[in-house]
Amino acid sequence: MRWRRRRAANRGRERGSDHGRARDDETFAARVSALSHVSVVLAPSTTVGPEPLLIPVTGHNVYLDLAAHGAVDAVLHGLRAEVVRRGPLKPDGVNLLPQPGPGISYSEDLAEARRRGLERYRPMEIPDAEVFLDETPPLVRAALDKHGEPVRPVFRLPLRVAAGTTVRIVLAPLTDERGLIDWRLTADVVCGSHRASPDWDLRVTAETTMRTFHPDGREPEATPVHVLAPHWKPECPPSGSVRP
Repeated sequence: MRWRRRRAANRGRERGSDHGRARDDETFAARVSALSHVSVVLAPSTTVGPEPLLIPVTGHNVYLDLAAHGAVDAVLHGLRAEVVRRGPLKPDGVNLLPQPGPGISYSEDLAEARRRGLERYRPMEIPDAEVFLDETPPLVRAALDKHGEPVRPVFRLPLRVAAGTTVRIVLAPLTDERGLIDWRLTADVVCGSHRASPDWDLRVTAETTMRTFHPDGREPEATPVHVLAPHWKPECPPSGSVRP
């Protein structure tokens, strides 16, 4: 999780411009974090690094926390997504967060692992916005139900964050791509006379490593993530984007 505090002298990667000199009370911070109940695992290597790397699977939660720290409101005017790279993906495993309810453990080690997983369990949230990464260009829009109506009617842009408060926006990145997608989320924010566009580099895949077999002899199919966990499944996707 990363907080990015923005003032007149900005640090880190930011796209935008200042209109006049930002005052000390024109201060905001933005942080992006994520929650995925299903992630594929890349084992440590010379390219991955010394620790395993978890790649979240489509439909997970991405949280954008926007805080107006000064005496001036911050306004989120827009959210943009960009696909930086599409490449192959060969997972070494899969990480499944245990779901509440009855479970079967075949050894004491597995039972202990399940207990620890349930202690860390957090439910997935209904997203405010969907990010369709297979669209050209990628589309960020309010999450819609099967009737084409917003599932969170209170979410709309521009979104004002009152001074001294924090607002969380929940996004659902969506793709059918079973390879690796590197993508970038950009937020366009105005705080008083100061404009900024902080961005974050993220990853996602549709690969679950699971396959569904059929008794009639049909070829096995890739198992979609919503069969395994409560990841977001779009009800009203754009034409040709993310199979319903």
